Amino acid sequence: MTKQEFNIESAEKEDKESGGIFLTTFQLVFIGVTAACVITAVGCMCALLPDRSCDEVRVTEPPEEPMTTTPRMTPERTEPPVTEPRRTTEGDMTTIAPTEEPWNGRLSYDLIPDSYDLYLRPYLYPEDGGEDKRFTFDGRVTIHFRCDVATNVITLHLLDIELDIYTLSDTDGNDISISGHTLEAKYEFVHFNLDSYLEAGKDYVLYIEYLGQLRAGLSGFYRSSYQQGNETRWLATTQMQATSARQALPCFDEPDFKAVFRTEIEHRDDMVALSNGMETRTNESEIEGWTISRYLPTPKMSTYLLAFVVGYFDKLETWTDNDILLRVWSRPEAVNNTQYSLEIGSNLTTYFEEYFNISFPLEKQDMIAVPDFSAGAMENWGLIIYRETNLLYDSAVNSASNKQRVAEVVSHELAHMWFGNLVTCEWWDDLWLNEGFATYMEGTIGVNHAEPSWLMREQFVTIDLQSVFEPDALGTSHPVQVPVNHPDEINEIFDSISYSKGASINRMLNNILGEDVYTSGVNNYLQTHREDNAKTDDLWNALTEADKNIGDNDVKKIMDTWTLQMGYPVVNVRRLNETHFNASQEHFLINPEAGVDDRYTDLGYQWYVYLTYTQETDPNFEEPDNIWMEPYMTTTLVPVSNNMSDDDWFLVNIKQYGYYRVNYDNDNWARLSQQLTNDHKVLPTENRAQLINDAFTLARVGRVDYPIALNLTLYMEQEEGYVPWEATLGGISYIRDMFSRYYGYGPLERYMREKVQALYESLGWIDDPDNDPHLDQFNRENAIATSCRYRNQDCLDQASTLFSQYMTNDANNVDNEPDYMINPISPNLKSVVYSYGIQEGGQVEWEFGWRKYQETTDSSEKVKWLVALSYSQAPWILSRYLDYSLDTDLVRSQDSSTVIVSVSRNYIGRSIAWDYLRSNWDTYVDYYRTSPSGLGYIVTEVTEDFNTQLELEEVVAFKEGKDLGPATRAYDQAIEVINTNIAWMKSSATIVAEWFEDAAPPIGE
Repeated sequence: MTKQEFNIESAEKEDKESGGIFLTTFQLVFIGVTAACVITAVGCMCALLPDRSCDEVRVTEPPEEPMTTTPRMTPERTEPPVTEPRRTTEGDMTTIAPTEEPWNGRLSYDLIPDSYDLYLRPYLYPEDGGEDKRFTFDGRVTIHFRCDVATNVITLHLLDIELDIYTLSDTDGNDISISGHTLEAKYEFVHFNLDSYLEAGKDYVLYIEYLGQLRAGLSGFYRSSYQQGNETRWLATTQMQATSARQALPCFDEPDFKAVFRTEIEHRDDMVALSNGMETRTNESEIEGWTISRYLPTPKMSTYLLAFVVGYFDKLETWTDNDILLRVWSRPEAVNNTQYSLEIGSNLTTYFEEYFNISFPLEKQDMIAVPDFSAGAMENWGLIIYRETNLLYDSAVNSASNKQRVAEVVSHELAHMWFGNLVTCEWWDDLWLNEGFATYMEGTIGVNHAEPSWLMREQFVTIDLQSVFEPDALGTSHPVQVPVNHPDEINEIFDSISYSKGASINRMLNNILGEDVYTSGVNNYLQTHREDNAKTDDLWNALTEADKNIGDNDVKKIMDTWTLQMGYPVVNVRRLNETHFNASQEHFLINPEAGVDDRYTDLGYQWYVYLTYTQETDPNFEEPDNIWMEPYMTTTLVPVSNNMSDDDWFLVNIKQYGYYRVNYDNDNWARLSQQLTNDHKVLPTENRAQLINDAFTLARVGRVDYPIALNLTLYMEQEEGYVPWEATLGGISYIRDMFSRYYGYGPLERYMREKVQALYESLGWIDDPDNDPHLDQFNRENAIATSCRYRNQDCLDQASTLFSQYMTNDANNVDNEPDYMINPISPNLKSVVYSYGIQEGGQVEWEFGWRKYQETTDSSEKVKWLVALSYSQAPWILSRYLDYSLDTDLVRSQDSSTVIVSVSRNYIGRSIAWDYLRSNWDTYVDYYRTSPSGLGYIVTEVTEDFNTQLELEEVVAFKEGKDLGPATRAYDQAIEVINTNIAWMKSSATIVAEWFEDAAPPIGE
């Protein structure tokens, strides 16, 4: 506690011990005056405030049926509670008075917007409006709003906007005088001070003219550019989520202030101008060579979904089966690379209309790729904006993984049109409702429908479930429902917990309720709250209602244990006799000694766990036995078939639908390991991956002996499945990273080189993207990358040869043939060959790669080169490369994080990247402060492999005197990870090194 807190506590203790309470004269007077004021205020309110009928009372819970009138519903606030400014009341008029009490910057519900009429004119070139207006925009906005509580102050959000003219009137046209405005920078507020009072229940119109900035940052209404030949082409685009609409217009910039937007944009007539609504007409501008585009009004939506793009673009288009116009836009030279996203976008738009049983509510859906974008994509209603890598695909240049990435992101964003846009979270503490559901839909439902041969339901286990287990095992994790207020806190939760954990518990719930019940509940939820806001409990209520005639699940009671507390359980299963097992649960932590942040919940870190299980004799993986484990209860598992042998293995969490880990007694682990050796295909792909992932993680914290976990990999020469290989490589990667400067790396390298040899030889270097199964292409890349990483000389020679051939072909390309025609490397193998060609080469190879990065216009190809260039073994080259990454003429600001993170993953570059981050911290903050998760991602990744006390001390010292902003949570997690790494080196490094020494082939074989 602070000194002040200690003094207060001591004084209270003395009062209690002496048996009385002592007050000063001043305190007595203050209490008396305060009491008189309260009595007077209450009396005035009772006498003078207008009565409200029952229909007008604002409630804290949504009604059971959709409302057809509007009193506005006031959401329950998250902790800490909002402390509003003090108000003095005269009749039915309220005046805001200064207050010294803390306030979290949330808007009050005095004023409720109905619609915005927005006009914009961006200036991108000097000739547009003169050099002094370049990279600015003129704006006009007319806000129609209702007054719910009488006030003489209008408060809006505003940032980096210069106000010019503003007027206020009622809907009868009567002017209301505004005496002036004041800015409150702390909360990004503008207060318009009125000379009279707005009346409760009346509608008003606020008109504002303003000047905004088209900044080079990646938020609000910002500028970007690309090269077309020798010409720089400028464009203006948007990223409003989470709190950046206020940079484009003064507005009520919170998600539950939904309104209709009617937009018009004045722009050069040779440019394309897009917004959320369909363009209805264009009018000639008073400026020669300019035009004014107008757009249909949007449905009621949140400000963070507002979008507009102005620039030189081309498109492909189609009509969906349900007559929605779908257009995919890009730089003109890349427009042919939009064909795949157009096809899958059309497919999924129709499919989601059927899945949700709700028609897409707009006339068109635009999807556009822009060169600079902080996120992967943004789900703006009717105008989804993408980073180029996530929308453009060229089969001649890009890999199967690039194609899958495009499919996943398009699916994710289109799912948002319903879950997020049609129904929106009331406040950002329920962000997971938007992102968790869209992440679940993207692969398991959407891409699985469009591309069934990709086996996305199997891939989910490694893409989302197992990947989020690691951060969610930290004591510094957070619940999926987490209280947030400050914009930095909001940006912090755009992380894997909101996305991948949210998706994982949706998948788990679908498995518990069944597809029909789950889908019915989701449809009811969307229908009930369409064009409105909702909370997590609204979804639980809808799912409980859907289940009531089929099961007896209280979805809220079950799911509160998964959403209101962080982390997850490990279920300990122990054999009682030949047919009975006991199961108990406890909170799994990667670093139990560090403790947990228990401020979020009083549920005690216990969960309602839906256990599914089967056994060796007559196993049933499609309809396994199941039982509920309740909090604080030990559960007995008995196979229903009663035909279990006393030497059978026992398996829990079938296909890893449950969001929990499983630990067995040593005998059962040994039997499962033997099953993998004898016939691994008896177990489903997901469970083979689960066993390896669970065992390696449990061994990491000492719950399983490391030899038990490592023995599970002995069968891997026989494994051909992509998902189990992904799980194995993930489990080994932690040991590899800890061993990068430790003697155990040598035997680990020999062991892994041997284990992957069969897969390497089986799949080989001959890649046939047109005929090879999708996951075979993924597995080939894994096999070659793993072989090269662990220094299979044939692999390194092949990579070097292909890289050299590419350099030779390029040098001899006197006819300037397109690069894909002279590049001998298959698109699926480019990442591997580029990386190891750079690693095994020197400065000449690096300079070739750097030139190719600069020359290519394909965004996915650029990313491959950015990562590959970090493989250099020369410290001076890596240092120079980091300097290049912060020169926006060389590397786009959105990609600088890729460079520093990739350099840090090179064991030679680890300390170089860390020193560079510390030295250039302010620059990275400027790049990524408003980017959801960007800054935190850098901090987490650059420090992830630190495992010495000196590195820990450096990271701890780094925080002193710094505002970490949205990286605060990531920094705390980094400290915890480093502590666990140090502990692991002390407890496990020697044991693991000795196991690999025994299991690896001798040196030279």
